[in-house]
Order: sequence, then structure tokens, then C-alpha cells
Amino acid sequence: MEQVTLVFEYTQNEYVKAERQYLIANKTIRKYDPIILVIILLINACYLFLPAFSASSNIFSIIFFVLLMIVLIIGSYIYFLMPILKFKHTSKYYEKYTLIFTNEGINFKTPSVDSNLQWAIYSEIWENDDFYYLIQAPRIYTLIPKRTFNTTADRQYFEDCCLSNIQKPKRVL
Repeated sequence: MEQVTLVFEYTQNEYVKAERQYLIANKTIRKYDPIILVIILLINACYLFLPAFSASSNIFSIIFFVLLMIVLIIGSYIYFLMPILKFKHTSKYYEKYTLIFTNEGINFKTPSVDSNLQWAIYSEIWENDDFYYLIQAPRIYTLIPKRTFNTTADRQYFEDCCLSNIQKPKRVL
């Protein structure tokens, strides 16, 4: 039986980078959202500080400005702070992972988990320059750093296993 064995530990920088890329890939946050937010804030500032507008439009501008600042704070938290806190406060990210991929399934081992997974739990595979994401459901995925593959043949076998067992085509990010 042919197989690929990957052994790795996540680093904080690696995990944070992967999580941020996932947030953009699944459109939780879009690349152009900050630009749109800045443009709207500038337009709002014009309404707020130009004397030509009435007091009622200033009240609307103040309320709108506060709402935009709340959106900015929440977006910044989700993109910048949440991935760091998630890594720091989740003990499984500090464990050594051993994943064995075969056409029949995945043997998933850490010091706290020893499980045989069926390919059927995954609905999609996403790939970018640094990672593979085996998607189970929105916000639930197995992250596989590409640096963990020893050879190109191992990587090709892994991709072949994924593509033959996951129904949706690979999504390249």
C-alpha cells in the first residue's frame, strides 16, 4: 500500500499566515474591504466637517462614523488579532503532527489524538503557495504546510489521493 507520511509542528507565524489567507479565500474579509472603508470614512468626514451641511446631517455623519469605526475594529480583530490568539490559546497547535495519507484514508496522530479519518469528511481541497487546506465545513479545515513534503513525488501522491477522493475540484488560491 502506497502512502505519504508527513511529520510537522506549526509555527505561530505560519499558522497566522495560513489563517489570514483562509479569511480572504473564504471571503470573510475581502482584499478590497479596507480601501472601501477608507473611502467611506473620507466621504463621511467631508459631511461631518464641512459647514455647508445641516446639523441633522452632522448627527447622521456622527452615527455613521461610529458604525464604521465599529466595523473597522471588528475587522481588525478578526484579521490581525484573532489568528494570533487562536494559536496561543489552542494547545493542539503546539503538538507534533504525524499524518499518513493513503487512498483509503488518513491516519492522524498527535500526542493527544490517534484517529483514522475517512476521505468523505472532506468536501474540498484548497491550495496556495504555502499550504493545502482540506476543508470539512466552513471554518473547519486541516492545514497542511507544503514545507512538510520531503519530495515532489510525495506531494504528487498526496494531491492524487485528494483529487481521487474529494468530489470538488482543487481550488487554487
